[in-house]
Amino acid sequence: MRTALRASVATAVLAGALLAPVAGTAYAATAPKAGPAASVAGSDHEAGTRINIAPGFVAVVRHTAGGPEAEILALGSGQPDTFPTRSLGVLTPGGPSISANGLELKLVKSGKGHVLTATKDGKTQSFPLPEGTSGPADCVSDVKKVDLGAGILADLTISPKGPQVVMHSADPSSTWSQTLTRTNPKGSDAYFARINNPSGAKPVFEWKTQGGPNVPSGFETFPALPKGCTPGYPVHDDKPASCVSDVKKVDLGAGILADLTTSPKGPQVVMHSADPSSTWSQTLTRTNPKGSDAYFARINNPSGAKPVFEWKTQGGPNVPSGFETFPALPKGCTPDYRVTEETPAPKPEPSATKPVTGTNVSAQTTGQTTVVPQGSVAAGAEIASEDTDDSITLAAGAGLLAVVAAVGATVLRRRRSHG
Repeated sequence: MRTALRASVATAVLAGALLAPVAGTAYAATAPKAGPAASVAGSDHEAGTRINIAPGFVAVVRHTAGGPEAEILALGSGQPDTFPTRSLGVLTPGGPSISANGLELKLVKSGKGHVLTATKDGKTQSFPLPEGTSGPADCVSDVKKVDLGAGILADLTISPKGPQVVMHSADPSSTWSQTLTRTNPKGSDAYFARINNPSGAKPVFEWKTQGGPNVPSGFETFPALPKGCTPGYPVHDDKPASCVSDVKKVDLGAGILADLTTSPKGPQVVMHSADPSSTWSQTLTRTNPKGSDAYFARINNPSGAKPVFEWKTQGGPNVPSGFETFPALPKGCTPDYRVTEETPAPKPEPSATKPVTGTNVSAQTTGQTTVVPQGSVAAGAEIASEDTDDSITLAAGAGLLAVVAAVGATVLRRRRSHG
């Protein structure tokens, strides 16, 4: 028993002697030499850039997807490059500080970068992170997840290397994936997928997992670069590949949808059923702007600067039309036809010849020599203003003489009968 006790005491004394430089006199120890951070068995403390912050202490700065971090290591005496170290913790921007032997250590933001501050006895010393330590891993954006349909998902990110899309199956057991990058922006032939404007300021991911001419593409913008990060390539916008505008989707009612686009050929409307299983469609263009008789649909001002789509899926005189403008042409694209505004159809003018009634006959027939009968004889008579030539006058006179002769003959017969 006494032998075991002596062995335990000896072991404790030896351990205390080994730990004494770190626990009590590390700050007063000789400053370690610059070099790669020493490692602790089974850890990854050597990964990063080493900064000497005080005698007996170093910080190893590295960059992760979450941002910069500084691991504080305490060094033993003797050979600091090879002597095992002890980690006191990891500093992150905005995270808690680390205290060691009177030192208060923090990682704080400074301008576009970060600095490590060491404060002791009211005095603060700053250690800027070495230039070039912030790289793509530090400047990777958050992941934007997009459901592409057909059981395919996409993870969109952006870094100083440019935009990136990782397409993968929605089934966790599947290992299929496909990656698009700034320098390899087009997907395989199996699925239509590409990064539009990959080196531009605002790249856009476009995809179509289901085929067919009437199935529009899907579009999604990329997340922004983290603040303080810049692209590692010259930013320049690509010229539009096809000069076709984005698709404007319109619900026309009655189970009908419409996709409106504009290209150098002019405006186009593709009407189709809201039921994916239906194959019905109808297309209106600048040169064929009117739809069928089944539905009232047309492109107004098709060759003008601002064409408008008009439709009415439900009839009735009191049901108003629907109207929708077309999307603009992409920047740098121009129409390949002469832009002419449509002139509205002229309204019908009222007739210049109005019928003249008996009350204004004299005014309309000034200069006539024939006397127009008045009273009961003339009741209901109507002469048009344009019917004032001699033939009409002669006809009127002959009719009047016939009436007078008939009246005279009647009176003569009555007198003979009485006589």
